[in-house]
Amino acid sequence: MRVLHIVASLSHKWGGPIPVIKGLSEALVRKDVEVSVFAPVKYGEREIVRPEGVEVHTFRQDLLSKIWTAHSCSLSKVLRKEAKNFDLIHIHEIWHHPHFAAYLAAQKASKPYIVAIHGALEPRALNYKGLKKKIYAALIQKRILNKAAAIHAITQEEVEHIRAFGVKTPVIIIPNGVDPKEFKDLPPREEIERFYPELIGKRVLLFLGRIHPIKGLDILIKAFGQIAKIEKNLHLLIVGPDEEGYRSQIERFLETEGIIDRVTFTGMLIRRKKLAVLSRADIFILSSYSEGFSMAILEAMVCKLPVVITRQCHFSEVAEVGAGIVIEPDAKQLADALTTLIDNPMLCKKMGENGHKFITEKFTWDKIANQMIELYHSVLQ
Repeated sequence: MRVLHIVASLSHKWGGPIPVIKGLSEALVRKDVEVSVFAPVKYGEREIVRPEGVEVHTFRQDLLSKIWTAHSCSLSKVLRKEAKNFDLIHIHEIWHHPHFAAYLAAQKASKPYIVAIHGALEPRALNYKGLKKKIYAALIQKRILNKAAAIHAITQEEVEHIRAFGVKTPVIIIPNGVDPKEFKDLPPREEIERFYPELIGKRVLLFLGRIHPIKGLDILIKAFGQIAKIEKNLHLLIVGPDEEGYRSQIERFLETEGIIDRVTFTGMLIRRKKLAVLSRADIFILSSYSEGFSMAILEAMVCKLPVVITRQCHFSEVAEVGAGIVIEPDAKQLADALTTLIDNPMLCKKMGENGHKFITEKFTWDKIANQMIELYHSVLQ
């Protein structure tokens, strides 16, 4: 079976879809699926993800990418030529040019295609640049989704969002996963302290994700401001790329709360440094207003961290298996949850163990790849 995956970027900065592409494609290759990935890249972009054993083709973004994200005429041209050589096409995300180009190529070659939504139809995500999306949805996007062989959703909540968008296509739920081997031998806890000595002797709260309004950092700062005045040995680590200059606004929040010296921004961390912060952290927090299915939560849990997440992360199993606390996006609820964990180290340890066991039993890429192969076969039949 030959499968072509289309994604708008392979940059680490692109966020959740990238570890999905990497983990899923590598697992599929291990199961004898022939996988290729096509993606546009920005001029001069060098730091991109290249899954092992996977044929990766990159294409230069052009000037139209300023109007239509990740636009690439060269990608469109090659897709039209090569689509006939694949059994099916797996399109990741919506709205961006590569996904439209893949749809056109699939139609021309009479090849079935699957679309993975990746949280793009969450109400809050839809409202972001909402007018443009309404116009594009009416003209193009709904047609693409309704002509797909199947829609790949990650959670039941996402299925509901897809249906509310007016999509009639069959929807299959297959969650994201992790490769536990990547997190088996974490760096020593003190390793990251060489780069950030302010962490020495502190209990570390970790946020890992894009610095973006949708991630609920305003909630986190308010909650941290409440408890930091009482718990003097706490430090907040914010790991991730700044988007749209939102970090400066968060820093103003911190100054207002009088806790800017208790917070460290690291920017984007990858490979060993990312593993090092996961090793050093004591509690993981994701207070998002909207999520698809966060890879960062899975990574924190497989690293045995207790997690505090919002209901909008769509991972209620966290509370059900005793791996963390699920809250509404509310600063008081977050402060209460963090206080509970800070005051109970044994509870944190137990939650971390519960989370690790749950992820390794249910959410490894090898298990997820089996489900995806079943979907591919059903589509081809």
